Amino acid sequence: MRFNKLDLNQLVVLDAILSTRSVGRAAERLFLSQPATSCSLARLREYFEDELLVPVGKTQVLTPLATELVKPVRDVLLQIQTITRARPTFDPETSTRRFTIESSDYVISVFLSEVVRKAATLAPLMQFDLRAISPQSPEHLEGGEVELLIAPEFNTVAGHPAEKLFEDTFSCLVCADHPVKGSTITADQYFESAHVGVEWGGGRRVTYDARMISTGKQVRRQDVISPTFTLVPELLLGTSRVATLPTRLALQMSQRFPLRILQCPIKLPTFTEKVQWHKYQERDPAISWLRALFRETARLLPTVDLALANRTADGKPSRRRSAAK
Repeated sequence: MRFNKLDLNQLVVLDAILSTRSVGRAAERLFLSQPATSCSLARLREYFEDELLVPVGKTQVLTPLATELVKPVRDVLLQIQTITRARPTFDPETSTRRFTIESSDYVISVFLSEVVRKAATLAPLMQFDLRAISPQSPEHLEGGEVELLIAPEFNTVAGHPAEKLFEDTFSCLVCADHPVKGSTITADQYFESAHVGVEWGGGRRVTYDARMISTGKQVRRQDVISPTFTLVPELLLGTSRVATLPTRLALQMSQRFPLRILQCPIKLPTFTEKVQWHKYQERDPAISWLRALFRETARLLPTVDLALANRTADGKPSRRRSAAK
């Protein structure tokens, strides 16, 4: 089918070439032969009267026109995808939809793990591709590479709808035999201690608590930097180090490892985790269903304040679970 003399089938090839900047990688993505993809590129060059992709040294770069085409071509394909997925009803029990979701391993541990457990019963054929959040996550959402992005409120992507999931605070985590007694640690003890920090992503992004503390007069001494939150317990065991983690995750870890949770002596603001989806997928019934499951799961999370109040005198969580929201 042609529109303004352009074969619309070529838009898929153009999108792959623009995003990969390589005929070979575009061919692999589209499951086409390289000669067939090269022929498509030749037709696209003829239509646009532009080379689109040119060699510079050992790499291929987009021409100025091709660079301008990246977003509109991707947007058109996303809108077409939304149209093709439109159905009057959505049946989760028979759906084989595969969702790609990016989030931190913290969110996977305290929230998404429960979501996929519920989905195993409610939507047994549904699949989940959970990926680590990264500095490229906003681009992945914009380009439709992920359907859902879960990130702190201050890291949401402008121009796309978002919905609040849950709030969290910060607490300290130490080894069970740490010399600090009880469930509190003083500010002096905190800054005199060695710390296990977390820096994630290819850009070594620091966590929210680290950013907040870095604005003060005192600096934490980070002896160990972990690439993920979930490795922190292994790096604390057998040491006198301190880790500052989201409270929900700290509580979870203190139940699984010989660790104690302490009240953070530094005043850090509460933060909110939000879920985002592409603006063109606002009416996607499958995404709407999954967002409803997110809301229900978030509603049943224990409240952070009650969880903190249910600690025993030695700083360990009590067996009595906190009430649901």
